[in-house]
Amino acid sequence: MTTALSKITPTEEFPDAAAETIAEVRRREIGRVTKAEWYERFAYLQTDDAYFDLQERREISRSTFNALFRHVPCKSVRTNRIVEASVCYDENRQEKGAHSLIGVTYAAGEDILVSRAGDVYGNRWRNARPQGREGDVSRWLEHAERMIPDDRERAHVLAVMAHKVQHPNRKINHAVLHAGKPGSGKDTLWAPFLWAVGGPMNVNISVVRNEELNSQWGYALESEVMVINELRQAEAKDRRALENQLKPVIAAPPELLPVNRKGLHPYDALNRIFVLAFSNERAAISLPSDDRRWFVTWSEADRLPEEKAQELWHWYKSGGFEQIACWLSSYDVSAFNPGASPMMTEAKAIMIDAGMSTAESYLVEMLRGRVGEFSRGVIGSPFHVVLDRVSGSMPPGVKAPQSALFHALREAGWIDKGRVASGDYPSKKHLFCAPDMDSRSKSELRRLVEVQPPASLSVVK
Repeated sequence: MTTALSKITPTEEFPDAAAETIAEVRRREIGRVTKAEWYERFAYLQTDDAYFDLQERREISRSTFNALFRHVPCKSVRTNRIVEASVCYDENRQEKGAHSLIGVTYAAGEDILVSRAGDVYGNRWRNARPQGREGDVSRWLEHAERMIPDDRERAHVLAVMAHKVQHPNRKINHAVLHAGKPGSGKDTLWAPFLWAVGGPMNVNISVVRNEELNSQWGYALESEVMVINELRQAEAKDRRALENQLKPVIAAPPELLPVNRKGLHPYDALNRIFVLAFSNERAAISLPSDDRRWFVTWSEADRLPEEKAQELWHWYKSGGFEQIACWLSSYDVSAFNPGASPMMTEAKAIMIDAGMSTAESYLVEMLRGRVGEFSRGVIGSPFHVVLDRVSGSMPPGVKAPQSALFHALREAGWIDKGRVASGDYPSKKHLFCAPDMDSRSKSELRRLVEVQPPASLSVVK
C-alpha cells in the first residue's frame, strides 16, 4: 500500500532535512514491525501487563499494542479463531523465545536488560551521546578560565564533566553548584557538557525549577543529569529543607530512587544521577560546615558581552559541540574519585556563613566566643530556658527557636554528650559541651550545668 509518507522524496516540496526526518519517523514506526519480528522486538512486562519495546526502550500498553497491529491477521494457536495481536503474542512468546520481564528500571550505563536480585528488568535508559570529533577547544577552555579562574576549582569541574561523559554507570557522589552574576556565562560554560551527554535533544537531561522538586512525580529522576536552574530560597529554614530534600538524589546510598508516573506502575531507578545547579545568589542553599555533598564555585566575571556570546555559540553549533565532546571523552580522569567529598572552596565557606539565619549567626558567634550563657563551655536541657537567657543578647525582634540553637551548636563544633546524670544530680539532662571540654568527666559537666551562668553579654560584631 502506498501512503502519503512513502511518496515524499528529497526532490519534491520537502527539503533534504525534512525528508530525512520523515524517513526516520517511518523507520521507527512500530506498526511496521512484522509479526515475525515481534518476539525479538518486544518483551512482556509482568508488573503492568504490558510490553517493552527493546529497541525504543519504552512501555506499550496492551490496548496500544492491539491498536498498532490491528492490521496484522492473528489466529489463536489453540482455537484457530481470530484474536487480538497481544493474545497472539502471549500465546507464542514462550515458543519464540521472547523475554518476560518483572518490570522496568532506569540504569544509566547498563545494557537493555538489567538483572537485580535475580529478577530481570527492561532498561529505559538509552545512550544518547553523540559522535565527537577532534578539534581545537581552546575557546571553550578560555571561557572556563574566565568563569573559574582558580586552577584547582576549574580542574575539578572539568574532571566532573569528563567523568560523567565517560562513565554513565558511575555515581558522582556530590552535586555542583555554579553561582555568579547574572548573564556572566555559566550556562554557556556547561552547555557543551550537557550536549556531550544528551545530544541536541538533551536526552537523559532533566531541567527542573525549585518548586518542581516537591512534585510527587519522579520524571526528573529518569536522567543522567538533573539541572536545577535558579536555585534559591528566601528563608534559611526553606534553604535547609531544600538541602535535606536533595540529599538522597545527590549521593548514594540510597542505591535506588522511586520513580512515580501518572497512570503507570512506579519503578526504582539506579541512583546514578548527577545534580548540577545554577544560581545568582551567594546564599542559594543552607549548608552545614561539615557538608560532603556540594561543590560550590562562584564566578566574579561580569556579564558576557553579547558579541562574545554570539561568537562562542556560533562556534558551538558549527562543530564546537562535537570537538568539546571528543575532548571530554578523552580527558584523563584516572585520578578523579567520584565517591570522595568535594574540596572546600571560598564560595562554599561564604555560602555556609551566609546561609545561616540571623539567630543562628548570633548563636554561633556566642558559642565560639564562649559569651554569657555559653561561657562555662557546657549547656544542658531544657533548652528553651537556655534560649530565654540568651534572648537579651539577640538583636531586637530576632527570636531563636530550638532548631536554630541545635544548628548553631553543630556549626560551632560543640559536642553532644547525650543525657547525663551524676551522684549529686540523679535527674538526667541533655548536655552539649565545647570541644575543649570534651575530656572532662560527665559528672563535672553535669555539675557545671547547675552553676548559675553569668549575666548575658552582647556579641560585638
